[in-house]
Amino acid sequence: MEKRFAFRKELTTLNTAFKYELRECSGGEISMINGVVFSGDTSPVIKHAKKDFLDYLKVCFGVKNAIKDAVSICIKITQNDLEDVCEYKGRIVEISDDGITIRAFDDRGAAQAIYDLEDLMTAKKQPYLDKGKSKQKPLFSPRMAHSAYDVDIFPDKYLHRLAKEGVDAILVFTRGVNTPGNPAIEDFDYNKLIDKAEEYGIDVYAYSYLKNFNSPHKPNSEQVYEAVYGPVFKAHNKLKGIVFVGESVQFPSIDERTTGRSHVEYLNKDNLPDPKPAPGWWPCKDFSEWIQLVKKVIYKYKPTADIVFWTYNWGWAPEKERIELIDKLPTDISLLVTFEMFQNLPTKYGITERVCDYSVAFEGPGDYFLSEAKAAKRRGIRLYTQANAGGRTWDFGCMTYEPFPQQWMRRYQAMRECSEKYNLTGVMECHHFGFWPSFITKIEKRAFEYFADTPEKILNDVIGEFSEGQTEQCLEALNYWSEAIKLYMPTDNEQYCAMRVGPAFPLALGVYPHAPEYLRPENVMFGGGICEEYHLQSGRKSAEGLFTLHSVRIRTEMKILSDAIKLVRKGICVLKALKKKNKQLNRLINMGKYMIACFTTDINVKKMYIYRQKLFIAGTRQEVTSIIDNIKKLGSAEIKNSQRALKCVDKDSSLGYEPSMGYGGDRAHIEWKIRQVKHMMEHELGIYEKGLNF
Repeated sequence: MEKRFAFRKELTTLNTAFKYELRECSGGEISMINGVVFSGDTSPVIKHAKKDFLDYLKVCFGVKNAIKDAVSICIKITQNDLEDVCEYKGRIVEISDDGITIRAFDDRGAAQAIYDLEDLMTAKKQPYLDKGKSKQKPLFSPRMAHSAYDVDIFPDKYLHRLAKEGVDAILVFTRGVNTPGNPAIEDFDYNKLIDKAEEYGIDVYAYSYLKNFNSPHKPNSEQVYEAVYGPVFKAHNKLKGIVFVGESVQFPSIDERTTGRSHVEYLNKDNLPDPKPAPGWWPCKDFSEWIQLVKKVIYKYKPTADIVFWTYNWGWAPEKERIELIDKLPTDISLLVTFEMFQNLPTKYGITERVCDYSVAFEGPGDYFLSEAKAAKRRGIRLYTQANAGGRTWDFGCMTYEPFPQQWMRRYQAMRECSEKYNLTGVMECHHFGFWPSFITKIEKRAFEYFADTPEKILNDVIGEFSEGQTEQCLEALNYWSEAIKLYMPTDNEQYCAMRVGPAFPLALGVYPHAPEYLRPENVMFGGGICEEYHLQSGRKSAEGLFTLHSVRIRTEMKILSDAIKLVRKGICVLKALKKKNKQLNRLINMGKYMIACFTTDINVKKMYIYRQKLFIAGTRQEVTSIIDNIKKLGSAEIKNSQRALKCVDKDSSLGYEPSMGYGGDRAHIEWKIRQVKHMMEHELGIYEKGLNF
């Protein structure tokens, strides 16, 4: 049984030993068995990479560096003789009997070349490298990531792990000067983090939580904006840039299609809910004036700041209005467009689902993304995407990462195509839940190289690293899982309800407005507030006529989820049948069992929803008695499902944790849920049973 937060040790472990049988070095290879000697250009970034390389050889192959017969690795930073990789992080590596020569455009490229050598040896599981010449450069930059360790917390070794994965930017929720989004952090030193990240070749972006509900049209607007945004870039001038998203911005827009008010002021003059969206959820015609003024203030202190404008909140709006806004934006900012959202997905059973939030159920790109990508290219605006490419979406709110390599590869290939067609240059890797290095991110790293191998080779190489010579079977199992996620329904009814905390979600007779508020940890960013049974009750979004109504979908969704469970079980059976199992394979099997527990809870919550509605309108004693019996059977089945889930979370402390919620689905929360279900069956249903006797 892993203790809580034990996963943080894994996140800050740079190199892990693996099993291998040393074979003879072939004539086409050079051996690292006697260690290496570095020479040439250096910097803090390169020093960290060199230190890691020596540690890698020691941990993985037991190599103790020796002077005699050590391989020479010469590093040269140059802008000459780099052929078609003479740009950011571009590098050429030549390996021969005389040693290894690395020529790189910058120190980040040199460091990445060193990490690439580690990847090559890991793929072989031998301390040997093939002779020859190779060249490489990144397809995307920046690659921006939040912390999976904890919100806004980036220990040195975690930064180093991110650098090894090819991540070159981190995101910090920012409320002001030295004020992060995580309320638990005391004495936060923004500049110290910026300097430390720079040592690993990583930039820092502020993710704006800066409050400024002031119109850009007011006479004093520049002074107000100066007071809000100026101090941050004056105090933290080495910030690479800042990300703005509608819901965190908002302002009293003059756009008559909006309320012109904050979203918390949702009542109109008749004291009724206003049907118009708040400005943060609509492509307001004066957002261009807002961004121009913000840009003017920030550029006073950082003329090269990357100002990122994210259209996440109004991707649902008509294309005409969205493109009209893009056509008015300045061209020296970056446009961030979510890759897969707001797409309608017809199912094989005749209902239509919708990608309401981040999901890999649909690989993308979505129509919303494509429409804005085309507009950005036409206008010459830098194009970024939020694609959750780091392997974790909101499909499973409390799962470490989503082990669906074939489906992720389909997304990566789609992103490569968008790079070519629409000049897609940057990627937001994750949001809130943070970047977790895994075999998925290894696949991503290789897929995001400019000169990438074929998808088949990448999948075979990466899966082969932990499959113990059983790569074909592992790929078969994981393909079942990749097909299962394509059946997932990425709606608010899933992602903000049962699938947010999995088996810890209540089976409620009444409504728990904020399901995981029980045992809520203190000083977390959102806690249980982001998980609400309200979404299940209201059928939110579908009720707006955007896709099939919730009450019509729900029974079919249970059938779809049952199909997904069958596919996950098939994958587990293949993995369990493998003769050789290492720690990583056993953890995959455990993760598969946890997925089944999540899907099962989701089905049972839907059944409970139906029983509850029937119970409230039942017209005879016989009907009430039958429904109560069914609820009790359902409660007993869900208790057993939750008890099985306890075994899963006990084996892996990362299951049940999400940085912005803290622990929302660990043993303590699942045990509370079991007590809640028992209470519901014994006491709450008892009231109905007693009422039958009058």
